[in-house]
Amino acid sequence: MGTQRSIVGKAPELDAALVRELYRPLCRFAAAIGWPAIEPDDLVQEALEHALRIGPLHELQNPLSYLCRAMVNITSNARRSSGRRWRALARLTRTAEPAPAVYPSDLAMLHVMSPDVRAAVYLAEVERWTYAEIGRLVGCTEAAARTRAARGRRAMRAAMEADDA
Repeated sequence: MGTQRSIVGKAPELDAALVRELYRPLCRFAAAIGWPAIEPDDLVQEALEHALRIGPLHELQNPLSYLCRAMVNITSNARRSSGRRWRALARLTRTAEPAPAVYPSDLAMLHVMSPDVRAAVYLAEVERWTYAEIGRLVGCTEAAARTRAARGRRAMRAAMEADDA
């Protein structure tokens, strides 16, 4: 019983140390998968808030995976909400004028993909995670993670080729 109290008493320090250790990798991941309207730091903070509502971070089996998955879910929700808002705005502001020409950047094509596909591409290509690790994080099988990453690469390649043509 005495050891349990000493661990509980140290929970804030353990969590603070864990956040310091994971913050930079989480920010890199958030920058790769995040929705343009959400700053990467804000996305990390929101994921940490969700995790801490459940309990101490150090008690999670794999805090990095949990927080990355939380960020994917938050981004998916933001993407859906944003899409609904844009469709409603388009209905309200229809005009006879043609829309100005838009020239997408290489990064803009990333946001056409779903957060799960973006996460798979980022983790496979930048962070060099295995597909088994990616599958656990994204909530799918290893084969599905490999397929998502391939689909994302193919979509980026097609967008770049269309841009070049």
